[in-house]
Amino acid sequence: DEAQLKSFLSTTAVVEQEHPVVISKYISGAREIEFDAVGSKGRLVNYAISEHVEDAGTHSGDATLLLPAQQLPMETHRQVMHIASMLCWALQISGPFNVQFLAVQGVSKSMRSVQVIECNLRASRTVPFVSKTLNVNFIDLATRVMLG
Repeated sequence: DEAQLKSFLSTTAVVEQEHPVVISKYISGAREIEFDAVGSKGRLVNYAISEHVEDAGTHSGDATLLLPAQQLPMETHRQVMHIASMLCWALQISGPFNVQFLAVQGVSKSMRSVQVIECNLRASRTVPFVSKTLNVNFIDLATRVMLG
C-alpha cells in the first residue's frame, strides 16, 4: 500500500533526482516482443521480429526467443512494424537499434494492445542470434550505414 511504500523509501533509500526510484507495473498475461533493426537516416533497412516464449517479466537475457515469431497475430505484427518505423523516423536512426514491446491480449486473440517498453539505440544481445538465424549480418550492415 502507499503508506508502506513511503515508509520503505524514506528509511532505506536515497531518493533524489540523481537517484530516482522506478516503479513498474506488472501486467499479467502480456507477451514481450523483440524488434532488432538497422536504420538509415530514419528509414528501416532490415529488421527481425522475435517473441518471448515466457510471459513478460522474464528478463530478456534469460528469456527464450522464437524467431520468426510463431504466435504473433498479423495485426500485432503490423502494429509493431508501424511503431518501430515511426520511432526510426522520429529519431532519425542510422545504425542498429532494438525496441522491446509488450503485447496484451484484447477482446480477441488477434486484437492486442501493443506498447513500447524501451527503445535502445544500439545492437542488443539478440543481434548475433538474429544475424545467424536469418543469415544476414546486422552488425556489418549497421557499420556500413554508419560509415555512409
